[in-house]
Amino acid sequence: MAQVKKPKWYVVWTGHVPGVYTSWDVAQRQISGFPKAQYKSYESQAAAERAFAEGPIDLVVATSRSSTPRAPKPTHDRSGVVLPSISVDAACNMTTGVMEYRGVDTETEAEFFRMGPYEDSSNNMGEFLAIVHALAHCKKHNITLPIYSDSRTAIAWVRNRHAKTTLERTAKNARVFELIQRAEDWLCTNTYVNHILKWETELWGENPADFGRK
Repeated sequence: MAQVKKPKWYVVWTGHVPGVYTSWDVAQRQISGFPKAQYKSYESQAAAERAFAEGPIDLVVATSRSSTPRAPKPTHDRSGVVLPSISVDAACNMTTGVMEYRGVDTETEAEFFRMGPYEDSSNNMGEFLAIVHALAHCKKHNITLPIYSDSRTAIAWVRNRHAKTTLERTAKNARVFELIQRAEDWLCTNTYVNHILKWETELWGENPADFGRK
């Protein structure tokens, strides 16, 4: 049974035309080419409209009335990170083999895409699919941003246009292998100018697309 994609609302505080949008394609046009655009996705219309009224996310945090102190995040120097850019990551439960992947804006963590869950899969397969999905997304929308991944294996697979997985095919992972074949075919029939860069976790902290399940 096909999974119903949950609707999202996109807030553009700083862009060509600020506002709340229900379509990522429309919201993306407001920030494309706009210096230091500020935007973020939300799960509900009410949350999006409230955030738009309160102002950009850094101001929202600064003026929060919550009396519960937030645990400080580990500090990392991200001065070497190229912005704007896209970051991709995958998550796979090693016990169940359920995998999903996504791509986000490196700076704001707004999602560009999210796929899965897929059964009987692996993390490397998800990382590979995430990079190729990002490349295809960029080509479709004429975006030349660099793409970050923290998987050396997946980056090598993309470079070689082949996912060298040892995972056995099963009835449950037929869909994943179909996507792998489509990704390999795309790499063999398309060119791209996006740089695929290694996300240095030790220097910069967790990949912005990380699912936070470690």
